[in-house]
Amino acid sequence: MNEILQQLNPNKTESIRELGPIDISTIKQMVERLGDQLWENETEGRENKFAVFHHTQHIIFRFPDTSITRLDVHDNPSWTIWKPFLLPLMEQAVKPYGYENGEFKAVMLAKLKAGYAIDMHKDGLPEYYFLHKIHIPIQTNELVKFHIKPNDYYLKEGYAYEVNNLLSHYVTNKGKEDRIHLIFEYVNMK
Repeated sequence: MNEILQQLNPNKTESIRELGPIDISTIKQMVERLGDQLWENETEGRENKFAVFHHTQHIIFRFPDTSITRLDVHDNPSWTIWKPFLLPLMEQAVKPYGYENGEFKAVMLAKLKAGYAIDMHKDGLPEYYFLHKIHIPIQTNELVKFHIKPNDYYLKEGYAYEVNNLLSHYVTNKGKEDRIHLIFEYVNMK
């Protein structure tokens, strides 16, 4: 990462950083009970309608109010139900940062269908210099690869990872089962 980015956020990873194991057993059971119709309905109304996500489905719990700034967010009704289960996992994942005033921004489940990909892209808003994009794989397989040039990564189920979303990246799922991640943004509000 160049020197300017390092000064803006010295804790931002250069590519992918493993944050440690997370007990996902309860969330995994909850996700397994979600029906296809719920995924379809939630995806239809999703706020992140970017073309690169054409083979993904999302259940969005919290999302920024505008694409200009990611600091003000709104909670969707599903956050009330899922928050008691997700928040402890999220708090465990971000412990390595040690922020006294850390806040969670966008929070969602993202499903990449078996045999498909998320196109190459980078999340280029200026706010991403300050945000940490965290992934916790809930369901995956060894044929799912997260590509950040020049490397391919296998993100293991039940571990938290920070992904540098400012770099060009894409995901392929060549497996026979869908890949489901809990994805959220975390920022130090010092």
